[in-house]
Parts: sequence; structure tokens; C-alpha cells
Amino acid sequence: MKKQYTGPWRLAHRGISQAAPENTLEAFRAAYHAGIEGLEIDIRMTRDGVIVIHHDPTLERLTCGSDTPCIRAVEECTWKELSELQLPYANHLMDNWKPEGVPEELAVDVMRQLGCDEAHPYEQERVREPRMAKLMRLSDLFEWLSQLTRRVIVEIEYKASGMMPELCKQLSAFAGRSDCIIFSGEPALIDEIQDYARRNPLPSGVKLGANIRRLTEAWKEKIPTMKLFEVGLNIEALEREDIAWLRAKNILVFSNLGDTPEGWQKICTRNLTGFKTNYAAPFTEWWQAWKE
Repeated sequence: MKKQYTGPWRLAHRGISQAAPENTLEAFRAAYHAGIEGLEIDIRMTRDGVIVIHHDPTLERLTCGSDTPCIRAVEECTWKELSELQLPYANHLMDNWKPEGVPEELAVDVMRQLGCDEAHPYEQERVREPRMAKLMRLSDLFEWLSQLTRRVIVEIEYKASGMMPELCKQLSAFAGRSDCIIFSGEPALIDEIQDYARRNPLPSGVKLGANIRRLTEAWKEKIPTMKLFEVGLNIEALEREDIAWLRAKNILVFSNLGDTPEGWQKICTRNLTGFKTNYAAPFTEWWQAWKE
């Protein structure tokens, strides 16, 4: 009999990418229906000021293999142009899990997605898997979340400068904003988020995070001046004393990508609040066995 899940918050990294292309509604739906606690998403802004959910600076990787490939940058395109693009399921599903896990740098098979893997030519893969997805606006995600019957934590990774006014405007209108965390892993963007929060009131309930990767002395000097709900650390940097230091400041500790059993052991035994993963289902199976 399966135990009721009581482990750390599972944040599906860009959704469940075994079910659909990353950062698409179908990938987010799969995470919700699997009972996952949260989503990690990436945002950028179009030329006409629309916030879209997309990781890379350009559209090349996710549109490769479609009838409408695009190598342009998100910021160079209008939303109308982006809304017409197709994102192939073929070659874009993360089906590379192994029992020993998949290292972070190998989780996304970029060469296969870009059509450079001779074992997976798009001509054949499209026949086997013809489905297509679409890019989403952040407003589309909020509308979908508003219709759900249970809470979903949303880590919003801030990937480009200049979005805070529009992002906060949209969060102000979203009833579920208290489950939203704005964060970045780039120091300049972390500073931009923090500077905005110092000068402007954030929408009620919205939280801030920072993916600092490891707690250095420089971060120890800076963090007391910051408004932080959570901090992200790399798996290899989950030192007990650093976790204790952050918790003493009332800051929750999350782990960056946890995609191997070795990493999951560390996340669970050090009682982290949550973690991002590309492989929520294998983790949950591992957790069930670990708790027996």
C-alpha cells in the first residue's frame, strides 16, 4: 500500500516534460493531475510587452522539427507571431530516465531536440509522434490555475530584465498569487527583483526567492539586506551548516534540480522545503521505497 506523500514540495521543472514539451499547458496539466505540489516556470517578454512562458532566449530549440521553425529571440517577436508557432512533441519529451538517475546537464537532450541526433531524425519521429503544443502567455497560466480545485505553488523564474512592473500587475489580478515566488539565478536579475521590491509594494502575498547555488561569504553579507522567502542551493552545496544559517534568518531552503537518487537522499535527509526536478514520477517511486 502506498504511503500518503509527505516529502518535500515537488516542483515540476518546466512541467512534466515526459508528457509534453516543457513550459506548455499540457506539461503543467500533467503535473497537476499527478498530484505534484508545484511548478517551476520561466518567463520572458515579447517585443510588444507580453510575458510568455519560455526558457531559452530564442525559439530555436523548442520549434525545431516543426513546420514553423523559428530561430529569432523572444524579445524580437510579437505575441501574435509567437502564438502561431508549433512546438513538436517529437524529440522533445524527456524519456531518458535511468534507475541511477540523469545528471542535470544531460536531462535535456539538446542535440536530439535540435535534430542533430542521427538515431532520431525528425522525418521518422514526427510520424511516430505528430502532436504539437503551443507557447503560453503568463496570463493564460494564471487563468488555468484559477480554475483548479487545489493549491499549486508556482516558482516564476525571471529570465530577462524589465518585466517587474507588468509581472506585478498580473500577479495583483491573480487570486492565487500568495503561492507564487518570483526568483532568478542570475545575480543582475536578482538585484533587479530586489531593487524593485524595495521601491514598490509587491502584490499582497507574493514571495521572492534567489537561486544562489551555494552560500558564499559574499552572499552571507548580502542576504540580510534582501527580502527573501526562499533560497535555492545546488545539490552538491547542501551543507548542513549553510541550511541552518539560512533557516536562522527565516529563509526556506530549496534545492536546485534533483534528478538522481543520490541527490534525493540528501534533499530528504536534510529536510529541505522543496526542490525542482525533471523526474517527479521516478522521485515519488523512490520516496515510497525509501519510506518503507
